[in-house]
This record gives sequence, C-alpha cells and structure tokens, in this order.
Amino acid sequence: MFTYTITAYNKYGRPMAVETQVTDHWQATELCCDMSMTYAYAEVINDNFQTHEGDYGDRPEALGDRVYTF
Repeated sequence: MFTYTITAYNKYGRPMAVETQVTDHWQATELCCDMSMTYAYAEVINDNFQTHEGDYGDRPEALGDRVYTF
C-alpha cells in the first residue's frame, strides 16, 4: 500500500498545510487540487519512494525549480 503526503504552500513558498497518511492516489490528487485553491500551490509526494506524484497551482519562486529524476 502506498501513502502520500500533500503539502500546500503560500505564494511566498512557506508551507501552510500538510496532510499525511493518505493511501488513495485519487484522493491525494483531489486533496492537492483543493489545497492549491485555498493556498497558492500544492504538491503530492509518494512516501514509499520519495517521488513527486503531481502538483497544482503556480510554484512559488522561493521553492526553486523542481528537479526531476528518471
């Protein structure tokens, strides 16, 4: 079973809310979308592999560019 962490950031790149122990990918995606509407940006991380699973909103400049690994 996979678990996901969703973190929401304000437009300055400060974390505003964190949801952990979400076990359904679709629920994590919906929660990420909802949190990005409340705050400026939100992203989903797969806790099992520490991989980026998706994001919504405008990524704040303070967070820098996302580094993707393949």
